[in-house]
Amino acid sequence: MIYYSTTLLMVSVFLIFTLLVGLCATKKAITFREYAVGNKSFHTNTLVFTTLATIIGGGVMMFYIPRFYDRGIFYTISLIISYVIRYAMLSLLGLRMGPFMQHLSIAETIGSIYGKYPRLIVACLSICWMIVVVSVQINVMSSIIAMCIDSIDPRIFTMLATLILIIYATFGGIRAVTVTDVWQFITFTIMIPLLIKFVFIKTGKSFLEDFLFLQKHEKYRLSHFFEVDSNTQNSSLLLKFLSLAFFIPPPIIHKAYMHASPIQIRKVFLYVSLIIPLILLFISMISLFVFVGDPNLPEKAIWPYILADMPPVYKGCLMISVLGMTMSTADSNLHTASIMFSHDVVQIIRGIKRDPYIDQLRIAKLTGLFTGLLSMILTLYYLNLFELVNCVLQPLTLGMTTIVSPPFILAVFGFRGTPCTALVGMATGIVVTCGWYNWVESAIALYGVLWGILANGLAMMAAHYWLKQPKGQGWVGLDPQQKRIQQLIRAFKRYKKRLDLE
Repeated sequence: MIYYSTTLLMVSVFLIFTLLVGLCATKKAITFREYAVGNKSFHTNTLVFTTLATIIGGGVMMFYIPRFYDRGIFYTISLIISYVIRYAMLSLLGLRMGPFMQHLSIAETIGSIYGKYPRLIVACLSICWMIVVVSVQINVMSSIIAMCIDSIDPRIFTMLATLILIIYATFGGIRAVTVTDVWQFITFTIMIPLLIKFVFIKTGKSFLEDFLFLQKHEKYRLSHFFEVDSNTQNSSLLLKFLSLAFFIPPPIIHKAYMHASPIQIRKVFLYVSLIIPLILLFISMISLFVFVGDPNLPEKAIWPYILADMPPVYKGCLMISVLGMTMSTADSNLHTASIMFSHDVVQIIRGIKRDPYIDQLRIAKLTGLFTGLLSMILTLYYLNLFELVNCVLQPLTLGMTTIVSPPFILAVFGFRGTPCTALVGMATGIVVTCGWYNWVESAIALYGVLWGILANGLAMMAAHYWLKQPKGQGWVGLDPQQKRIQQLIRAFKRYKKRLDLE
């Protein structure tokens, strides 16, 4: 009993402190816009931390550590490349988001260009995706608690942690979500090195011996990454991650609307694209040391091996780390889903054009509560984490990538289309993706999402130029704000070059 008391105490203190941080950051009287995106006065470092905390969910620990162990360096580097491309691309897009800085969701941005029907489709699909993401995080909480503490029912702590994040995310708004994200990200970055230290000590070897041992295995050699042509499985995996690099998570775009200017968006996402590889490399080190300790483990035995003989303090650190990751991802998704429902779905259904309408803030809070409870119910239906990810989350992610990303990227780059143009592109993209999965992928083992993305974009261009369009549609130039930003960037580059020459 004493063995578990330390772990329980650590986790209890973390959850209580998280609740207190969230409640202290809550403002009693705020407008809907403040509830949704704040007052746009967040510090750049704060935005970097909350964005990273939203990206790195608990599934990264539970789901990817076994994959790193099993597939080696190719899997790790492919995943890193995917993340870097995605957030470097968002950094570039940020400079052109000036016309959309007053929006509250990606659905509103798409709706402002393509009309209410594409906006409704994007909002509904995004809400479904975010509900499943929250459910995945709850499932991860339950799994790690069950593995670390078998003396109590894991559902007790899972429900407690879920209710805590629902409370501060629902009633505190974006400020409470942001402050708790920073706190959870700090705890995560402190705990991960401690876990790496424990797994390293468990190998019983020096760092040099570990390195030499890994070099004896082909899948952990750096040269293995470049053996794409000779390995169809590696080629398919790389294409899969390159395709998913174009997936734009709605909570991440929601973070962009919290920024004060396009330049701040560019800086934040640029920093994120540089920090994420470091985080993933630290997490992959756990897999590497587990492989050194026992290179013959099946995937299901990896976590039991890590937890075997783990002292209570380290188990507490592991649970706090995973809980922090899951809660910081879940709260952002809950908040974004509530904003999309009250701001996009309800507004379109009621046909209200002015913003905000009566009870919009109340509807957003009720939606956050309902979304959290619905995610808990979904978790009870899909008790297996891998089944939930593969059967529900992955198809929704593919649909989001195919349907949402092309029209959003085109809109940010200056394309202005009609509802018909967007709907033709969305329908074409999803048909091509489904057709590829049913008839092509089984034959050549290549991922089909990239072709769905291209089909969406090309179909939109074809519909725009083949169909009769009203005046004002098509490509537009930079607005005055975007031109000033480009001039500032060029001036800064010239100034920096002059300093280097001196």
